[in-house]
Amino acid sequence: MQDETEIEMSAMLSASLALVKPAGMTEKEAQDWLDAAYDALSHLPLYIFRDGVRSARLTCDHPAKVVPAVIAATRELMVWHNRPKTPPVLRLVSPVVPPRDEPLPDPETLMPALKRIGLQQGWIVETSDGRLRWAQETAA
Repeated sequence: MQDETEIEMSAMLSASLALVKPAGMTEKEAQDWLDAAYDALSHLPLYIFRDGVRSARLTCDHPAKVVPAVIAATRELMVWHNRPKTPPVLRLVSPVVPPRDEPLPDPETLMPALKRIGLQQGWIVETSDGRLRWAQETAA
């Protein structure tokens, strides 16, 4: 049993052949041509195949020209279709922080919970005299 893709591709090739079929071509020759054309083009994804057949119908005047025209018309799309597909790499970028114009508040004036967090994270340090200072100030 044929699948839907094969049926649609065969139908489009049949329609293309009907446009360019020579008067002396027998039914057996037409069927042989359809089989050979399908075998030559079956590697194409259906959406690319459709575009190629439509393009070939505009330019071809003989059955021997249909398959090469489809291949030529789909070459760039196949390159795009077969490109290496790597998953995107997500990167977190820290925003550029403008320089501070105003000074940081005195750590002694912070709420106890904020003091505790600042000490745990290393943002605030306790000096030898017991006062709290910002870690940036003591490093500088």
